[in-house]
Amino acid sequence: MSLVKITKSNHLVEASYSLTLQEQRLILSCLAKIDSRHEAPKEVTLSAQEYADTMGLDVKNSYRELKKAADKLYSRNIVLKNDEKIEEFRWIQRKLTYAKGAAKITLVWSDEVLRYISQLKRRFTSYRLADVARLNTSYAIRLYELLMQFNSTKQRSITVKDFRSYLLLTEKYPLFRELNRRVIKPALKEINAYSNLDVSCYTEKQGKTIVALIFDFQEKKQAQFAFND
Repeated sequence: MSLVKITKSNHLVEASYSLTLQEQRLILSCLAKIDSRHEAPKEVTLSAQEYADTMGLDVKNSYRELKKAADKLYSRNIVLKNDEKIEEFRWIQRKLTYAKGAAKITLVWSDEVLRYISQLKRRFTSYRLADVARLNTSYAIRLYELLMQFNSTKQRSITVKDFRSYLLLTEKYPLFRELNRRVIKPALKEINAYSNLDVSCYTEKQGKTIVALIFDFQEKKQAQFAFND
């Protein structure tokens, strides 16, 4: 398993979007081929073999999974919000290109996404791809990224409202106990079991209402991250 790094602008880490696990893996595999310190290429070609090797998957089924994720990715949007404006744009500029007889795809980033993965000098988040490759849900990957944004302090507080916004869950699991059972607890269980982090989560209340999540985390000592059980 390669120890290449994934690097994104913090704006992209905190953007609102929803992806399947396969779509997340596709994007991460493409980002793994980019040096974010320099100008990123507009197009990225990814073979099924590269995808399988990068994510630790069985190459036999990797092209089917890769193509399925690629077909859906064109319809996925990203929403960025700040005090001044709201931006909404696609991950990729056009539908994926497939080479006849070759188990590979070519992805064309949108111009807007390129701003957040290219020539990054400050306000970015980096982590090793190997540390998330075994995570089995998109929620776990998103939470891991949000934590690593605060890797220097090893603690992050997120309001429940912001957490819902980041994961596009504003209308899903309206009760906190549902959100906790369906999203937060499973994501934490995966991160603690399959990543390089040990994470604890506490809640903050206003009266009887839970308004924020507080995460304390640290890197495991002498952790092993390949695909050895």
